[in-house]
Amino acid sequence: MRFSRTFHTALAAWLMLGASLAAAQPATAYPARPIKVVVPYAPGGMTDVSSRAVMERLGKELGQAVVIENKAGAASTLASNWMVTQPADGYTLYAAPVSLVINPILQGTVQYDARKDFEPISLMIDSPFVLQVHPGLGVRSMKELLARVREHPDRYAIGTSGAGSVNHLAAEYFLRAFHLKVAVVHYRGGAPAAQDLMGGTIQMMFSAANEAAPLMRSGRTVGIAVTTTQRLALLPDLPTMEEASGLRDFEAVFWMALVAPARTPAPVLARLREAMQKIGADPELRERLARLGVELVTSTPRDVQRRMDRDEAKWGQLIRELNIQEGT
Repeated sequence: MRFSRTFHTALAAWLMLGASLAAAQPATAYPARPIKVVVPYAPGGMTDVSSRAVMERLGKELGQAVVIENKAGAASTLASNWMVTQPADGYTLYAAPVSLVINPILQGTVQYDARKDFEPISLMIDSPFVLQVHPGLGVRSMKELLARVREHPDRYAIGTSGAGSVNHLAAEYFLRAFHLKVAVVHYRGGAPAAQDLMGGTIQMMFSAANEAAPLMRSGRTVGIAVTTTQRLALLPDLPTMEEASGLRDFEAVFWMALVAPARTPAPVLARLREAMQKIGADPELRERLARLGVELVTSTPRDVQRRMDRDEAKWGQLIRELNIQEGT
């Protein structure tokens, strides 16, 4: 009888220890296999290339391969909707764009809640815009541009990469701030819009900095201002919107953040957040991304939430007031 009690006591202790070790396993072993990161855009673009650069560095920090899976469609909503069906184990992550908070307002119906369905890990990149104009417009500064447009209302056009895109919202914000009468022309992407800008069909456009820089350097367009609060390392001679016009708080940035499905274990999130902070201090990666025209930005989860709140409020108000709908 005494032997039986001793045996059962030992067995219970062994089982408790085993359960304890099993519970700790995800925290100590993560990641034990490759991680998939979903990018909601097609391969080859700026978001894809820059995401791959950051995730390659993350893989080195974690000691596991980080594999990109592209899921383009519905201005990123296809990927956002798909992510909420994935297991919350840290092995499927999302390179979420600013569209995560814009699309529910723009599209009306999505299958996710940006705050309830995702756990923010860190910001990844900022991609600013440049207001550039056709050389034939004959202006080289914001003062000259505003004077020319006001002198000839309804004569000129500004292009966008699509209704509801951040550069479209930046254009509308700009036109409203300065009470300008300019036609807004939507294209299917930045490339065809840039072609028409160079050809003079449209006279101005907010373009991604990496797309604008070579056009400006070759003289095919003229840069007026950048949409950030600080000048860009890529274009150090170009003033900010505030410097160029005196307009305060004009900031239009396409950003991406690394997020995980809701209910991902806290130790896994902590490991990922720690790794992203280390990546943010990597000067080689920062320089590599700067050459692509984007800025490496790592942050706390709270910083991601602040970005979401800020852009949802700012762009959401504009979308509602102007009744902007995707594809219109």
